Amino acid sequence: MSDPSHRLVVQPYRPDNRKRKIGLWLVLMVLVFSAGIVVGLQLFDQAMVDKRQQAGVIETLREQLAETSQELTNAELASKVDQAALEWVRQLVTSLQSKLAIDGEELGLYRNLLQGSGTEGGLLIGELLLKQVPEQGGIAYRLVVQQKEKKLKRIKVSIKVDVTGVQDGSEITVGLESLDSQLEQSPIKAGFKYFHVVEGVLTLPSGFQPQVLVVSLMKVGVSSSRVERQFDWRVDGI
Repeated sequence: MSDPSHRLVVQPYRPDNRKRKIGLWLVLMVLVFSAGIVVGLQLFDQAMVDKRQQAGVIETLREQLAETSQELTNAELASKVDQAALEWVRQLVTSLQSKLAIDGEELGLYRNLLQGSGTEGGLLIGELLLKQVPEQGGIAYRLVVQQKEKKLKRIKVSIKVDVTGVQDGSEITVGLESLDSQLEQSPIKAGFKYFHVVEGVLTLPSGFQPQVLVVSLMKVGVSSSRVERQFDWRVDGI
């Protein structure tokens, strides 16, 4: 008697079933592939949208950066213009102050000339003006000498200027001719009827610290007419 567990089952051969399975697999693969394409296109479209948005943001940032750079350039230019204007005003004020000082000196000179009182045959030494002139690398000086007489006539005078100061711990006296390279002679010989202006630029030796400036004035050949005036060394700023 045979064992029922080893019973043979005979299935009929059907070629259409195999073809159907293969067709189903192909359809399934096409569906999966199509779905992948659809999902990929959606992701690509989203990526392109994001990229365009990022490009727009970058372009906006570039425009803002360009505007900020232009504003910074304009601010720097305005600052330079303000500095130039301030420097121009400073130089103008300095020039006006210098001119005012000179005008004040000349006004005092003319006032003395118009005054009738005074010593016969007297020589006068006006105020001394010292001013820093960096563009010339020295100190500008200006001094006015004049005569006061009831009847003015042209005279010749001798003007001697010395600067006393300290150098290397010792007191020394330096003549004006050693400090002003444009001075042709010392003492200075000048002829005038009313007044004479002595001016130029001083260049101080290295380490020399001036303290006083002494001016001696006399008529040429008349020693009794000699007058002298001493000035403390005081230099006006720029």
